[in-house]
Amino acid sequence: MLLSASVHADDVLRVGSKRFTESYILGEIITQTAQTQGKAEHRQGLGNTAIVLAALQAGAIDVYPEYLGTIDLEILKNAKPTTLGEMRAALKPLGLGVGVPLGFNNTYALAARDGAVDSLSELARHPELRLGLSHEFIGRADGWPGLARTYGLPQQARGLDHGIA
Repeated sequence: MLLSASVHADDVLRVGSKRFTESYILGEIITQTAQTQGKAEHRQGLGNTAIVLAALQAGAIDVYPEYLGTIDLEILKNAKPTTLGEMRAALKPLGLGVGVPLGFNNTYALAARDGAVDSLSELARHPELRLGLSHEFIGRADGWPGLARTYGLPQQARGLDHGIA
């Protein structure tokens, strides 16, 4: 999904991206696609959601790729997912909008060394395991707090830069 504000008078579309691989790639795809119709530049790796959103609101960028769940939970502070129409209506008074979905779903996943655990239920039985998760995942209600509560996970997660988490 693209989160956007209005394009500036200089007619250069300024595309932002967060500081992790997928965001870099999506930002570059958007930039190269836009360049077939006019001027566009990619401002790579600006930071986390709060930083990139602030850049958008300040006019430093015009658009950036964002996840629907992040827009709902982190930007609009909705407790539950909304429809695209509801999201557009909620963003409009903020001077923001969303484009069409990019056509894929990206959900969080956990990875472990081979043989460490085979399921989340099994992870609950291994409090000695150390977890490294992105700071955003640790802070999201639908991230670590919800996962730990649902599965009774006793581990204390350590925050890592999203690019290496």
